[in-house]
Amino acid sequence: MKHKLLLFSALLFSVATIAQTKPTDEPTPSRIKVYTPSGDASTIKKVDNSYKWAVKTDLFSILTGEFPVIGEFRIAKKFSVEGSAAVTYAFFGNEGLASENLDDNYDNSGTKPALGSAFRAAIKYYPSSDYDAIEGWSFGFQVFSKTTNRDYKTYSAQDIQDINGAKDSKTKTGISLIIGKQIFQDSNITFESFIGIGMANVKREYLTSEYVIINESSVIAVKTVSTKETVPNIQLGFRIGFGN
Repeated sequence: MKHKLLLFSALLFSVATIAQTKPTDEPTPSRIKVYTPSGDASTIKKVDNSYKWAVKTDLFSILTGEFPVIGEFRIAKKFSVEGSAAVTYAFFGNEGLASENLDDNYDNSGTKPALGSAFRAAIKYYPSSDYDAIEGWSFGFQVFSKTTNRDYKTYSAQDIQDINGAKDSKTKTGISLIIGKQIFQDSNITFESFIGIGMANVKREYLTSEYVIINESSVIAVKTVSTKETVPNIQLGFRIGFGN
């Protein structure tokens, strides 16, 4: 009897142990993993996809005899600086301040186009909330200097001094407020149109002739005349180029 009780107790203990043990093939509940970045979100650097520079030329300037190379570079989120250098070729005469007064009796009188130079510098502000500099509407301040030269043709007359190397030169320096808009295409091609309104000092040097009496003979003397005045200045531009 004692052995039976001992065997019965062992059997009950074994059943209780098995009931408390979970099957090894029972599926465990699934868990959703949440990814947490290993750093503060405020320290993640934002990628700036705005355009930072552009190189252009001005088609309107070319029509008036100025052939510029223009560079623009962004210096802040809403500001850029711009500079240009150009060769000028005076298609048209420099008249305006004073007319040429070389003697009209000589067939070869007059001037012909010659090379000059032009320089411009500007700082521009882009106010648009949709774009950073250098894209969208802009307002700026420009300083400039432009020189156009014309060479004098050789005279055929014997009684007038040689004027080879002399130039009819006009230099315009001034300031302008400029308003423009610049857009970029998907191929990084840029187009810009603008207007500038300001004032300019215009200095012109040219030759004039007059009859003088030397040794009781009338001869033609040539002298250089300089004129200077301040005039309003209006500049129109349509630029094309590329940027990144």
